[in-house]
Amino acid sequence: MSETPEVPDDVSISEKTERLEEIIAQLEDGEVSLERANELHNEGTHLLEELEKELDIGEGEVVENK
Repeated sequence: MSETPEVPDDVSISEKTERLEEIIAQLEDGEVSLERANELHNEGTHLLEELEKELDIGEGEVVENK
């Protein structure tokens, strides 16, 4: 089994989101082998974890600066 790919620190949230969308499209297409589907699933899970960490700003309220 392959290791979860490392996501470079300089990859933007937008780039991670785009890659995640690519992974979803490939998996939904159904034209990948079981092994490749498993690799894509692992990569997607890792990307989701990274995005959740980056986007987790805690609980609170949004205050408009004037």
